[in-house]
Amino acid sequence: MRTLALSAASVAVVGAVLAVPAPSQAALTNTDFGLFASGFGTRVTGGSLPANSGDLGYQTIGCTRKAGHNVSNNTAGAKVPGVGTIGATTTRQRTIKSGSMVKSISEHKIADVVLDNSPLGKVTVEGLSSVSQAWWDGKGYKSDSKSKIAHIVLDPAGPGRKVDLPVPGRDKPLVIPGIATIGIGNIVERANADGAHAYANGVWIKLHGTDSEVIVGRSRAEINGQAFSAVFNGFSNSVDASALNGLVKVGKNPLTNAGCAGTKGKLKTKSIGHVPLGEVGDIVDVKGLTSGQRSNQTKTTAGGYTFGEVANVNIGDGAIRIEAIRAQANAKFVKGKGSTTSISGTKFGDIYIGDRKASLAQLESALSRVDIPGLAKIETKVVVERSKNLVEVVALRLTLLDGAKGTKTVVNIGHAKFKVNANK
Repeated sequence: MRTLALSAASVAVVGAVLAVPAPSQAALTNTDFGLFASGFGTRVTGGSLPANSGDLGYQTIGCTRKAGHNVSNNTAGAKVPGVGTIGATTTRQRTIKSGSMVKSISEHKIADVVLDNSPLGKVTVEGLSSVSQAWWDGKGYKSDSKSKIAHIVLDPAGPGRKVDLPVPGRDKPLVIPGIATIGIGNIVERANADGAHAYANGVWIKLHGTDSEVIVGRSRAEINGQAFSAVFNGFSNSVDASALNGLVKVGKNPLTNAGCAGTKGKLKTKSIGHVPLGEVGDIVDVKGLTSGQRSNQTKTTAGGYTFGEVANVNIGDGAIRIEAIRAQANAKFVKGKGSTTSISGTKFGDIYIGDRKASLAQLESALSRVDIPGLAKIETKVVVERSKNLVEVVALRLTLLDGAKGTKTVVNIGHAKFKVNANK
């Protein structure tokens, strides 16, 4: 389902957003684990509604080694046109350490959701919550997720008394004809020798007549082992494209997200044969797409890389052909010396302009020798962002212009970003 954009016109806040100070932060303590917690109170997706509640009460603790984080994001409530009223939302994310136990916790509580847009009556769903936990207990990894609804009341239109409705079970949603279907969302609890992951989709409410869905209380918590020196983040993909106004036309394919604590030196990859590029595909065709990562760490070092590569790129129906394009982002931390980054490994294989083999320099100036409608610029080894501990690189960037529509599309082929953070 597509998620509609939040706008001031679409959401009228009932009361003010609570100005709640963050919980007192305990002293932060380094651990040997990568910890993560995130989630939101409510979200409206899809259907025919012209408005969206956005991610009310969203909060996250990004990848960290430190226990003692305690953050919250509370709202008094919001009126969502076409849905009803979202009650007070409390979101809290924590990382804690007690003895040998280290835990990541994500929890959400929503006072109520009032569905009052149906002529058949009003439904009040009370006491919604979800909690996800992932932890190390000193012997192994554990995970746990819970979602629940306390009470559901139907207030029918016209004469008639309020009716207490049964609370849905996990495999048996509650159907209120003409108003909504209410169910408990999916839960994931995974633990193995490398870490644990807990996820709860909370409660879902499908609105009849609009087919929009309200997600209430999504929580996610993770713990990963062997984060001795740092945590990693970043991504890689083989191709992505976006229009000038930021509307994504082609997502990151295939997408690899860097693991928080690393891959223990193992190479992890994702591959697909081909990605349809829509209108962009009239000019650019890519085949043989692979993205991946490799990272490792010890008590004194942490480093690795992400990469995105394409076996074959065809531009302008054979006017330009390139084989074996790869973007690679590398970052390394050494205790006492700090962090370094590079794009070593970013490379091009054989390049052809027409039937003639060409150099990388000739590719960069190819627009003076080839006529490809819409292709305005070719750039290679584009460093998007770089610092001592982070680097992001695009191997091949094409800028396409549509004169009739007055739009510009940027196509990235081979895209990688990697960061090592020893202080988080």
